[in-house]
Amino acid sequence: MESATESKAELRKKQLVTRRAMTMERWISDSEKIQARAASLPLLREAARIHCYVSMEHDREARTLELLEKLSLDGKEVYMPYIERGVMRAAVYHPGQRFRVSPSAPATPEPLVLSEDECFDVVFVPLAGFDRQGGRIGFGKGWYDRFFSRLLASGVRPVKIGLAFSFQEVPSVPCDPWDERLDMVVTENEIINCQHNSR
Repeated sequence: MESATESKAELRKKQLVTRRAMTMERWISDSEKIQARAASLPLLREAARIHCYVSMEHDREARTLELLEKLSLDGKEVYMPYIERGVMRAAVYHPGQRFRVSPSAPATPEPLVLSEDECFDVVFVPLAGFDRQGGRIGFGKGWYDRFFSRLLASGVRPVKIGLAFSFQEVPSVPCDPWDERLDMVVTENEIINCQHNSR
């Protein structure tokens, strides 16, 4: 029998192949719908501090740049992930933020300003696949799981929202004990409340 990790690795591989095959037109169009749905979430009105990844075009991640900019211009404190020696930290995002872009790694903000205060209300999470119970297929590095574990140890419980294309949904994600479930998933077609679907 395959372990959960092996099953997840196989699902990840299939999902990423499908996603990377998206045309530029579809990627942009569906990303616009995802960002619009995410921006319309009522909980964002009350949220003051928001953490959101910067999408990688070559990987066809659900695009986030317009969402980051809108949240920042709306007066939210916005942060983005920065990996330092294998640990995910929070970098400050400003309106009109400039980046140093790598073809195979997340963008790095310039100038880089790290925040030691990790009291977030909402965290938008990238993913390779998801199910309706909040199971998430990440990218196998464990950055977000360790990040959420660190926040929880400090008493911080942000709303965890996945951004994904509808075809990234799978019937069930094999979950390991350390996996953090999502509270919501936003696709181009709908907003899924995973807490309503939890087993």
